[in-house]
Amino acid sequence: MTDEQFTELMLAMREQTDAINRMADTQAALVQAMAEAEGLDDEEQEPATYLDGSPVSR
Repeated sequence: MTDEQFTELMLAMREQTDAINRMADTQAALVQAMAEAEGLDDEEQEPATYLDGSPVSR
């Protein structure tokens, strides 16, 4: 592997890492929005349903 190929690989990996981090941030925001919509602002309170809408058995 040449230095140029290595540099290109590292840049591509950095871009991929950045994209994965953006996706993780978006997913975290989505989960937070869903929790707020369910009235679960309190982190101590357990949700009544799973993300697919099925009820949580207790």
